Amino acid sequence: MVSRLKLVVIGAGSLAFTPGLLAEMATSELFRDIEIGLVDIDEEKLRIMEKVASRVVEETKAGLKVEASTDRRDLLKNADFVVITIAVGGVRGIELDVEVAKKYGIYHTVADTVGPAGFSRSLRHIMPIVEICHDVEKLCPNAVVFNEANPLTTMCRAARKATRANVVGLCTGVKAPRYFIPRVVGCKPEELTFIAAGVNHLTWVLEAYANGRDVYQEFKRKMLELRDEARRTGKPFHAYVSVELMETFGLYPVQGDSHVAEFFGYFIRPETDYGAKYGLKLFPGDTIYREEWRNRVWEMVTGWAEGRRPIKELIEQRKGVAEHSFVYELMEIMVKGETRFFEGVNIPNEGCIEGLPDEAVVEIPAMVSPLGFKGIHVGRLPKGVEAILQQRIAQQELTVEAALTGDKQLAVQALALDPMVPTLEVAKKLVEDYLEVHKQYLPQFQK
Repeated sequence: MVSRLKLVVIGAGSLAFTPGLLAEMATSELFRDIEIGLVDIDEEKLRIMEKVASRVVEETKAGLKVEASTDRRDLLKNADFVVITIAVGGVRGIELDVEVAKKYGIYHTVADTVGPAGFSRSLRHIMPIVEICHDVEKLCPNAVVFNEANPLTTMCRAARKATRANVVGLCTGVKAPRYFIPRVVGCKPEELTFIAAGVNHLTWVLEAYANGRDVYQEFKRKMLELRDEARRTGKPFHAYVSVELMETFGLYPVQGDSHVAEFFGYFIRPETDYGAKYGLKLFPGDTIYREEWRNRVWEMVTGWAEGRRPIKELIEQRKGVAEHSFVYELMEIMVKGETRFFEGVNIPNEGCIEGLPDEAVVEIPAMVSPLGFKGIHVGRLPKGVEAILQQRIAQQELTVEAALTGDKQLAVQALALDPMVPTLEVAKKLVEDYLEVHKQYLPQFQK
């Protein structure tokens, strides 16, 4: 039994994350006595999550000690693990990002990673994560910091560049091939092992084995057949973008069409009926930013908090949990003193993907142990994929530098390198518009 480990969640008002984490901790033999600090600047959401925590503890008889504060410095001292799930400007912020881009004929699917909306979200999130990590340096310098907020890559890179905090980016989609490849090649998820590498939301499958047998070529062949059959018969098919990229560049992307499409200039354009030709749905589509989803989950969470709904729905059925976090799994490996392979974390490259900068934050498989995260060397990627990633990393580096310094010219350069932005004139106008609509969050640009 581990006594009084300490976990602090910053952005604990997150509907997609916190209820599920509380249920995981309370039902775990290893963590049921952990100390959890909940931090959020939205006092209403924070109090609701505190009440949910209290009901979870009451129901499970776990020894969780839960504290809540709107000031992270009250709770960070001596934390072993810190989780960041912030959303600066909330859902309205991302809606504004999308609306500004629309003025210039640019449309998004998910809007939280790349494209003009992802760029704008980076600007809002970079200084806050750096400030959080400065507090970590002072109050819990040995903590492992898991960042779950998007845009994952630019936030992790900024934190690594500007602080000494041990920041690891975690995405819920990294294990996706474990489920979609077996469905196509006819094996069980637990029989599959795979290697994928790239940058967050643009990671590519490099190898796939079922019980030691190489199944990658079979998977690719069958995906082409499924795509062609869907075109012929009108059957539903959800991977038109991924298959087209696989046909062109030789590797299959991991994260699903909605995320992947935004990295390219080809898919969400007037000629494709703004993605409809590829079966894409425009923002908010089926994302957690949909008002119906948020209203439904908020009603559920407040019901648990106030006793109008049975808390067993959360504890036993994980109702309302849209995104499974791997924080629990990784903490468990480290605390138990084990060493295990994990499919994807976002850490500095340090030679793992040859041909990309050492300092770039990449999404790669890693060995996880009490000593931390050791990325696995995957060698060189095909030239076309390498070129895509090099260009995207350069653009992300400019975005980080612009946000850290408040340099408007660097911000324009970063947007001018995004394939969704058609002209330099549009890049300049977008920067001006974003700095205006989000000025309360971007004081570094107001010089």
